[in-house]
Amino acid sequence: MKCEIVQDLLPSYIEKLTSVHSNEEIEKHLQSCESCLQFYNEMTATANLSVPIIDKEEVNKLNYFKKVKKKNIKTLIFSVLSVLILATALIGLFVIGFPVSSKDVVIDYQKTKDRLEVHLTLENGKDLVFSGKTKFIRDENNNVIGSETRYTPRGLLHNPFDDVGKKVMLGTEIHTDLDFPNKFILEFKDKTMTFVNGVLVE
Repeated sequence: MKCEIVQDLLPSYIEKLTSVHSNEEIEKHLQSCESCLQFYNEMTATANLSVPIIDKEEVNKLNYFKKVKKKNIKTLIFSVLSVLILATALIGLFVIGFPVSSKDVVIDYQKTKDRLEVHLTLENGKDLVFSGKTKFIRDENNNVIGSETRYTPRGLLHNPFDDVGKKVMLGTEIHTDLDFPNKFILEFKDKTMTFVNGVLVE
């Protein structure tokens, strides 16, 4: 910043009307320019203001504290982000879980007259949970032409304080009196098992 610009800005700077960026540029210039520093000291002395006359050492101290403040803010932001990332990872591992391969699960299913039961046992040392949803399949006239129940088994890291277990039983009612098929679908990481009216078809 040129001397003429600094000297034009000094009255506003003394009255604290300049921006933070302008303040930094002015203070930087005052550190290296004896002429402008003297002009500043004369202005503050003549105006009889309470603004202290600053010398190079004070300007250096001020700049140092600004740098420390910026560094502390960066450290705080980094710490908060690290905690958020860690919390997200823990929630994913202990709450949401991860897809399960059918190779890690013992699958036992049986069909009675009106019910299909599927028993799953996870064998990789993790806890077993699942997400599921059921929906009716409709044609273009909004008539029900089928029903579909879909489950996705998921593995969690074992939590000794909330032992959800390694076994789970899933099932669905089979309504033989209805005209439409009943689909029961298990979605593993490596394959999908589909039962239609209690019979495994794929």
